[in-house]
Amino acid sequence: MTTRLSPLDAIDPAEAWAPWTPSPSTPWDRKWAGHLYRRAAFGASWPELQEALDIGHEATIDRLLVGREGQDDFDRLMDELGPDSLQPFQPNNDGNESALQSWWLHRLIQTMHPLRERMVLFWHNHFATSILKVRQPGLMKQQNVLIRRHALGKFAPFLLEISRDPAMLIWLDGNSNSRGKPNENYAREVMELFTLGVGHYSETDVREAARAFTGWHTDGQKFTLNHFQHDDGKKTLLGQTGDWNGEDVVRIVLEQPAAARFLIRKLYRYLISEGETPSDALVEPLAARYRDSGYDTAELVGTMLRSRLFFSDQAYRQRIKSPVEYVIGLLRGLEASVEPSADYSMQQQPRLMDGLGQSLFAPPNVKGWTGGEAWLNSATLLARHNLAWKVVQGTQGPSGIKSNPSALVRKYTTSRDAKGQVDFLFDLLLQPAEGEVDERAIGKLVEFLSQGKPSTKPPERLVRETIHALLLMPEYQLS
Repeated sequence: MTTRLSPLDAIDPAEAWAPWTPSPSTPWDRKWAGHLYRRAAFGASWPELQEALDIGHEATIDRLLVGREGQDDFDRLMDELGPDSLQPFQPNNDGNESALQSWWLHRLIQTMHPLRERMVLFWHNHFATSILKVRQPGLMKQQNVLIRRHALGKFAPFLLEISRDPAMLIWLDGNSNSRGKPNENYAREVMELFTLGVGHYSETDVREAARAFTGWHTDGQKFTLNHFQHDDGKKTLLGQTGDWNGEDVVRIVLEQPAAARFLIRKLYRYLISEGETPSDALVEPLAARYRDSGYDTAELVGTMLRSRLFFSDQAYRQRIKSPVEYVIGLLRGLEASVEPSADYSMQQQPRLMDGLGQSLFAPPNVKGWTGGEAWLNSATLLARHNLAWKVVQGTQGPSGIKSNPSALVRKYTTSRDAKGQVDFLFDLLLQPAEGEVDERAIGKLVEFLSQGKPSTKPPERLVRETIHALLLMPEYQLS
């Protein structure tokens, strides 16, 4: 079913960002609960869907924003584990990188605060930093923990702390930024990619910001302020003159009206739609609130998730799932697990991402992953096909996957006829709107599961193959 969308410039901003209220024509149902969980988490398990329907959309959003009981203990445990003690990353030896990726993938699978973990993924791509240059897994883990601490907090202290982060300083050559010979790499990216966007600063602003950041170095483990290498002369940045340092750069760039609009457009693409770019008129009401709140990201995200625009055709299935979204959503939806190794390095887990086009802790460049249609091509679709097949098989194998799709069907539905079971699987994995999926496709799956064709396979295998076919549908690739 194809829906013709209204142009964004035809939408009234006040109406767009007003809180959504269910109505008889657009009720709070499994379609919208699934939509919310795909965007504010990585998809939902059956109990999560049922709970959402029971407590309503407002309570569900509140719960997603704060996480569930037990998350603090889980965070403390995970922060203590990981690659701190590993040797520096060595070329042609992916053991350290794999352990680092395993550590995060385990958090993604097991987290009780999926919205925050999803925001960690967003900021990881925003502040794209790669282990291939940093080469120290412990520093990359440290940055990841930093991002998690600020993921739903206020952006100004977040930006200031990321500016002092050792992994970032290595990534963008902070130690080469010294008085008399400023290195412009971080100064440029803090404006172009982190706050303002192209067209909202000049080359002079880049040079002056670089001077302000001189002496912001790292000893390879922590931030160090090298007073002897800091340029303490007058600088003019974005129209303001003074003896500025890095803290002043953070303050000045976030005082620019363009900053809030830039960040909101990125979050719009991440949470609402990868389609048409929203205009200043549509973005500005949120931007004003974001600035007035002191760049409170949790408040902004909550406003977006509660909005009429979010619960509309403008947002529904208007994003392509990233590889991480696909993998984690698949595992959580089927209540599958990936067994860790005895030493908790969980070396199997990175293999889940093989060939999908997204290697955690190794974005392709300072701009991060492009996303959208770039996620899907003949190679990555084949990789999704193969991964889905491994998951539904339920045998641990080299990837450590453990699942039991047939038991899942028996657990949550009393229906023993093929039509009832197929309907349940669609509700569990796709949550489609009425008429969204071609009835012929549904009919073929019912016919297959009823053992009409073929009749020689055991029922458990028929269920696995039915789920596999559903996981390859175009609708399942969309968020």
